[in-house]
Amino acid sequence: MSVRGIYQGYALQQVDEKGRVAIPSTLRATLIARNPAGIDPKDAATVIVGLHESDPCLIGYDAGHAERLHADLAERARAHAGENGAPRAQILRAGMAADPVPFDASGRFILPPFPRRRMKIGKFAFFAGMGDHFEIWDPATLIGCDTAADWMKDAARFFMEERGEAL
Repeated sequence: MSVRGIYQGYALQQVDEKGRVAIPSTLRATLIARNPAGIDPKDAATVIVGLHESDPCLIGYDAGHAERLHADLAERARAHAGENGAPRAQILRAGMAADPVPFDASGRFILPPFPRRRMKIGKFAFFAGMGDHFEIWDPATLIGCDTAADWMKDAARFFMEERGEAL
């Protein structure tokens, strides 16, 4: 875990027809703070968006977390090597499906089209900090997910109701 902050907080954000959405300010501040020192300023405004390894949502994180994630996945792949001793490629495939995406000063970025479609993210996206990364959910999918936390489901329902949106 970085000493420069953890991803915490949650929000419902509107997604436009082109897939533009804003990273909530608390998550964006952590994303910027966690970028490596001395990084090129244009690269500091990058979020990595990937498929969650097991749940029907996306995850977002910084470049430093990407390096740690790859190291962890490579270690798991080696630990579960096949009969021929080759690392288990499925582990890397599941965890490394991600795209680096630039974001602007207000945190707006374009959700990559394939992951957005695969996770059925439409007009709204629910963001939730998870410590070393954050999750991005379609609200209806979140509410129907058995492995999602009840507080997240309740928050998504609350924010959708506040906006007058049906689930």
